[in-house]
Amino acid sequence: MFLIKSLCFFAFLQTVISDLSSMEPCLATDIDCLSKTTQTFLDNTSGGIPQFDIRTLDPITIPHLDVTPEGVGVTFHLKNIVVQGFKDQKISSFKLDKDSKAVSLKTKVNVTFNSDITVELHKLSKSYSGKLDAQAYAEGHAQYTYVFKTDDKGVEHYEVGPETNSCELLGDPKFTLSPDLVSALEADAEYQAEKAKHSGIVSKTREAIICEVVKTVYVTAIHNIRASARILPKSAFFKDV
Repeated sequence: MFLIKSLCFFAFLQTVISDLSSMEPCLATDIDCLSKTTQTFLDNTSGGIPQFDIRTLDPITIPHLDVTPEGVGVTFHLKNIVVQGFKDQKISSFKLDKDSKAVSLKTKVNVTFNSDITVELHKLSKSYSGKLDAQAYAEGHAQYTYVFKTDDKGVEHYEVGPETNSCELLGDPKFTLSPDLVSALEADAEYQAEKAKHSGIVSKTREAIICEVVKTVYVTAIHNIRASARILPKSAFFKDV
């Protein structure tokens, strides 16, 4: 029985490696090729492959995030955030500098998520809890460096360094708070008075929440690129690097 399980596991790993290896290597400047390859990669990995340290990307659950938009006086505590949409993200820009070995990657994504949310009002020392559903179109941006590393079999791989992630909101998001939370905030005269003092508070807080979610998911997305680079040879990714 152990032998049968081992053979099945080995066959599974070989299939996964074959699927990943089927990605077409691209010129670093060929966005069309990169887009197709990225979609193949996402199709094969977005559900996660624990054996290769490739993590689930879509749907992905973020245990908690605390978001404090600058100058608003409110902290949003989000828990059990279920995020979807990243398996269909599209490359909008890719730049690779062969001299400095620096990469700039941007993708656009239609992201949806829902979570528990607690609105903490700093000045009033109050908090209200409820549910949040959100939809947005955003562009994530990751910047990282790479080096080449040869494994013990003599195969050369990319080794992806730490990344810096950022985000830009594109268009107006849709935010839906649960009725109980909306009612509690609307009934709080002190909160409404504070809210009136801050112009642009709604758009500022929504962008801060969405972009914090996007940047957090990007950590997993780049981790999966890093993990796949350990599996696949350098030649699987680019023709001219």
